Amino acid sequence: MAKKKIVIQKEVARIWEQAKKNLKELGESTMVMAQKGEKEVVRASKVGKLQLDIVSLNIKKENIYRQVGKKVSEAHARKADIQTVRLSALFNQLDKLNRQIRSDKTKIAKLKKS
Repeated sequence: MAKKKIVIQKEVARIWEQAKKNLKELGESTMVMAQKGEKEVVRASKVGKLQLDIVSLNIKKENIYRQVGKKVSEAHARKADIQTVRLSALFNQLDKLNRQIRSDKTKIAKLKKS
């Protein structure tokens, strides 16, 4: 009977050691997954911010298009020639906004790849 008790104690000790090892591995893998999740949340928030920036830039572009249309319409109403010099400042703003949108889209693509 004492021999059987010792065998059972050894088996319980072996199972306990294996359980401790498994729990340690589970804890380590959980930490790794949590860190990956944190990185993913940060990446997604950066992408979201850039997308909102693009929406804002597009709204600014629409405002400039309205200004250009208004100036052209006013010139047409006066039967005057459209002076591109007066519109060039607006076109420069459009170019700048388009460059920023392209830059933000490139940043988004890089974030999505990583």
